[in-house]
Amino acid sequence: MRRRTCVALALLIQFGLAQAVDEAELAALVERPSIGLYKAYAEFKMADYDSARRIWQALAERDVAEAWFNLGILAEDGLGEPKDAALALARYRRGAEAGSVKAQYRLGLLHLDGRLTAVDAVQARHWFAAAAAAGDAEAARRLEALDVTHLR
Repeated sequence: MRRRTCVALALLIQFGLAQAVDEAELAALVERPSIGLYKAYAEFKMADYDSARRIWQALAERDVAEAWFNLGILAEDGLGEPKDAALALARYRRGAEAGSVKAQYRLGLLHLDGRLTAVDAVQARHWFAAAAAAGDAEAARRLEALDVTHLR
């Protein structure tokens, strides 16, 4: 894993971390989704939400699950765009359906705490179960607790 991270960071440096993303670079990033995700995250961490969103949006058009999850964060927190609970939920759902374990877990939390949607233990259980099936240990713990308190 360490080697993959180092290689990805080296490629990010090659693409240029702090520069606005032009069309040619965007096309190259879309062809290499893992590098595109790293590049967008670097832009996000530097608070360049517009560049991060452009990359994630281009990746989302190719149905890259983690791109949908990250776009959900932007909408939920209002980073570089207005806060929009419905849009955040839709983006998380697209990511979850495309296989993002992070999006599945996040949907479980959101359906359980009722901050962006009505509390819905059935939906929370569905999304925690999906994340747990993919190996998310925290989702498995939450699913077990949910089963004990809500469904049994």
